Amino acid sequence: MKKFLLTLIAALTIALAGCGTEGNSTNSNSAADAPKEEQQEQLETTIKLTKDGEESISEKTVEFEEGESLMEVMERNFELTLDDSKEFIVGIDGLESDTAKSYFWTYKVNEEEIMVGAKEYMLKADDVVHFDYAKWE
Repeated sequence: MKKFLLTLIAALTIALAGCGTEGNSTNSNSAADAPKEEQQEQLETTIKLTKDGEESISEKTVEFEEGESLMEVMERNFELTLDDSKEFIVGIDGLESDTAKSYFWTYKVNEEEIMVGAKEYMLKADDVVHFDYAKWE
């Protein structure tokens, strides 16, 4: 009988130890899943494309994460052509700069001219970005 009790205690100890390991395993999985649950909040920006300041080409609201540049968001949502340095946008959705006619893409954010390329501009929540394809004189 004593041998039976010792065997039973040993079996229960192993079973409980196994449950403890499973519990710890679950806890470590929860910790591993935590970053997924704490993903960055999706922010939104509106991007307008016009020609000559008036003719609407398109307008859409797109999502981005904090710390993303305007260039990253544009590359994800539009077909872009970049200059040789890959720093500046020279074409959007097939409409490319035309140096012979002096037509180029420029952009403003919240109605303010931005003096850096799209790669350097970090978007903020609710920015309204306005790209205009117009004659530069």
